[in-house]
Amino acid sequence: MKRFILILGILTLAILNCKSQINPGFENWTTQYTYEIPDNWQTLNFLSTMGNPLSAFKATGVDKHSGNYALKLKTVYLNNNPFPGTLRDTIGYAFTGKVTISPPTLKYGYQFTGRPEKMEFYAKYQPVGSDTAGGVVLLTKWDGIKHDTIAYGDVKIPATAAYTLFQINIIYNSTEIPDSALIAFASSYKKSISRVNSTLFVDDLAFTGWVGINEPKHDIENVKVFPNPVRDGVTILAQIKEADNVQILDAAGRLSGTYKIENFTAKIDTNLLSDGTYFYNIRDKKGLILSKGKFSITK
Repeated sequence: MKRFILILGILTLAILNCKSQINPGFENWTTQYTYEIPDNWQTLNFLSTMGNPLSAFKATGVDKHSGNYALKLKTVYLNNNPFPGTLRDTIGYAFTGKVTISPPTLKYGYQFTGRPEKMEFYAKYQPVGSDTAGGVVLLTKWDGIKHDTIAYGDVKIPATAAYTLFQINIIYNSTEIPDSALIAFASSYKKSISRVNSTLFVDDLAFTGWVGINEPKHDIENVKVFPNPVRDGVTILAQIKEADNVQILDAAGRLSGTYKIENFTAKIDTNLLSDGTYFYNIRDKKGLILSKGKFSITK
């Protein structure tokens, strides 16, 4: 999350209580200054007023998934970076919200009161070198003083020549109902491997599923995952009487395996799994999710 939120630190931060939808298919665009942006989204194109290249575009033809348009993000080099040390020089970025240039103010997010299980979207990615793209969802609630994080999820997007369905699993750390959501995409997810001209196409966003305020039934403190991060294998200790199996999913929401829990324990060999973030769902015999969480593999 810090890779994305770091960018937001370049300006004054405030939640935008926008009642309009997020323009999930990127069908609606508006001219802002000398460039176009998708409605209810913001990009770093505003830096073009300082002599920098555009990094977000309206994609059409074979570069859309459905409808008339999609979002195209291109990693560019900022010739004139007004926030050196805070904003990366090599970057391509879009998020729900808006920017005002005078005074410099960024408002991110939009009004949202759901508790979705996942966010699905279609994307294709043409990286330069080993570059990787990414997407993030952050759900928050204003407590009168600050915005508390209700849930968070992210996903890395590897090279893919054709549009592919991706899923961001949203992990909740509160039973509160959020009041705002932030969605963001970057054509270069990791600073150390960011490369100019890496290009990400995104289309057809949709929240799916529902996580009730009483789900999961058991607090995460009933579950221990070790070691974390993982190298060769991970042990999941679920001190839950009804726990029958644990389901492992990768960051794109694909099922990596289902493992039996015996004596409250599941031992999982991760040698065949790639590095990255993985999610687990601890389930009873009927398939009901009792607890969920995540761990990372670093070899």
